[in-house]
Amino acid sequence: MNTSRSILQPPSPLQINPRNGTLENPRKFHNQDFNVLRDGHLKKRTLFVDEAFPSNLKSIGSGKDLDINTRNIEWKRPQEFIPHGKRPQLIVDGTSLFDISQSKRLGDCWFLCAMGSLTLKPKLLQNIMPGDQEYDAKYAGIFHFKLWHLGEWVDIVIDDMLPFLNGELLYVRPSSANEFWPCLLEKAYAKLLGSYQNLHWGFPEEAFVNLTGGITMTFDLRGEQLQRNQLWHMISKASPDTLMACVYGKKEVTPRNRSMSLPLVQKEALDFRRGSVPISYISDNPVLSNGLVQSHAYCVTGTAQVPLKNGFAKLIRLWNPWGQGEWRGAWNDKSPSWKELREEDRMRLQRVRDDGEFWMPWEDFSLEFSIIILCNHIPDFLDWGEQQRRWYRTMLWSRWTKNDIFSSNPQYMITVKSSDEVNIGYNVVISLMQSSRNREKFGGQWLPIGFKIFKVESQDTSEPLPPSFFNRERLPKLEACRQRDITMGCGLAAGKYVVVPYTTEREKEATFLLQIFLRSKDCVIELSSVEKSLEHETKPQEIVFRRYATKGVILNAWDLQRCLNEVFIKEFPYPYGVQFTIDGSRGLLASMDPAGKGKLELENFCHLWRYLTQFKNIFADIDSQRCGFLNSMELRKAVNRAGLNISNDLLNRMVARFGDYEEKVNFVDYLLCMARLKAASKTFMMLTDNGKGVYINQEKWMMLMF
Repeated sequence: MNTSRSILQPPSPLQINPRNGTLENPRKFHNQDFNVLRDGHLKKRTLFVDEAFPSNLKSIGSGKDLDINTRNIEWKRPQEFIPHGKRPQLIVDGTSLFDISQSKRLGDCWFLCAMGSLTLKPKLLQNIMPGDQEYDAKYAGIFHFKLWHLGEWVDIVIDDMLPFLNGELLYVRPSSANEFWPCLLEKAYAKLLGSYQNLHWGFPEEAFVNLTGGITMTFDLRGEQLQRNQLWHMISKASPDTLMACVYGKKEVTPRNRSMSLPLVQKEALDFRRGSVPISYISDNPVLSNGLVQSHAYCVTGTAQVPLKNGFAKLIRLWNPWGQGEWRGAWNDKSPSWKELREEDRMRLQRVRDDGEFWMPWEDFSLEFSIIILCNHIPDFLDWGEQQRRWYRTMLWSRWTKNDIFSSNPQYMITVKSSDEVNIGYNVVISLMQSSRNREKFGGQWLPIGFKIFKVESQDTSEPLPPSFFNRERLPKLEACRQRDITMGCGLAAGKYVVVPYTTEREKEATFLLQIFLRSKDCVIELSSVEKSLEHETKPQEIVFRRYATKGVILNAWDLQRCLNEVFIKEFPYPYGVQFTIDGSRGLLASMDPAGKGKLELENFCHLWRYLTQFKNIFADIDSQRCGFLNSMELRKAVNRAGLNISNDLLNRMVARFGDYEEKVNFVDYLLCMARLKAASKTFMMLTDNGKGVYINQEKWMMLMF
């Protein structure tokens, strides 16, 4: 289990030190190093071709949802098709949301509206678009972008081959003929998701999170007038770093990243409503008589409250990712309502131009649109109407494994202090996220996920809640959303609560990230643990043990080697011929044999099997390309996900001992390394009083063990 805590206080940016890829040192997606690749191609005077996201139908997708003839697609670099006499550029005269024009062949307005929002926050856009690239002397056909995925920043390398159909760019089209940052950023995002087709539908919240690393919440605009007035105060007082989007749709749409209705009601257990239909807008979507597009995503670019002769006008400004098509009602670009304003306000706000950006009155907006989405690094937009207070975030990585009972899911206890109670507002925000690749992994649909919050009167923090706790009254029929992530804000009374994330497809295994925002520090505890769940999972291991153990009661090194090679490694789909050697088997046996007998009995064998299974699952998740190796950065990530802490010096020792000449660690050597590290850590804690009261510190102890 990997946990990261941070203190968050407005208006500073997110103060968090993830144990994986950071903005300053992102993980290299597919192990592709931008500088190494660019320098190599510059030296050879060749242009980079990205084999990890090739210029063929694999990167496009099947095309079944796109209504295009994929056989006619061509791939070209910008210099091959821009107007004669022009030079391609990444950015021309700065970035603007007017640089973006959505293609009518791909329904990614949800992503483009989030991309457009970033142009309003230059610092956020600079975070994801490094400045060390252009169509200049260092051009080698290669670019890179940083995106946030499952709790870490990744650096995504792409080539600049773009898909064409019938002589036109297939997807996003820049407004300037020689400016290509929108096309290349869209391509990097498609690579993260696995193909362009995976951009064809989605939610703005998903894109906001990937582009900022922030937290998003969705608010229902179909509530009572009082609630809509409160939402106006929330968005009009939101901090300058808050990004906003909205979805137009008269039909029933239930937001899956929801907040509770305002004013907030405190509850002891909270359930999810079912998710909404995803947004995928192309030319088939109807433009209504009021100028708005049904179920379309719009970017919120501003708000204004301006004086009139008889009161005030509350206005909200929106942008259509199509780059055209605007509101035709009150306060549209040519509306006579503008004559009611003072000249200075009219000069500041009114702009007559069919560029997709327009103003409309808040009253009409709150009636016409179904949801509004807010995103920031911290949920400070929830502090409207009261003095801003600190937020503390805990990030928890874990994995769902196949299980038959609800109590087998990971459990986390949170403590709400009396000083954290609020009358109207929120003191807890919880976000559950699954991997962006799960949609592709599970046949084009997300795993159905959810979480429940249970109030507990008294709870031993060392034990998870037993199966008997989750009776029918507490656990009615589970509802889940087939969405990448779910976020909910709530106001809870002082006390202890247990959060249980789950998927209703219990035969599936998948990694998840749980983020918990609280008003107080160090108030989250993981209840589930490897050792505590062993008694429920030993049956399969016992069968294996009896099959290979000498006389069915003990395993020696040779028995263990045969067992691992014939059973355990067979379960791993990409071993590439690696096998456990007798020395490796002896090392594993020694790590689980503190008495030094040279043999394993059933109990220790089950512990070893469970550890190896945990490490195998971590390896499979990190090695997404199935190359069968981990580099040093990926090994660091694996160690962190296993809940172990090591220094860079110890990591280097591990790579030197278990890696090959390229400093890569294969699957078997990785298991040996992790088992040894786990044993060293556990032995140290057994010989000390929680790591205290000795003359040698834990780091030196672990180094001696290696």
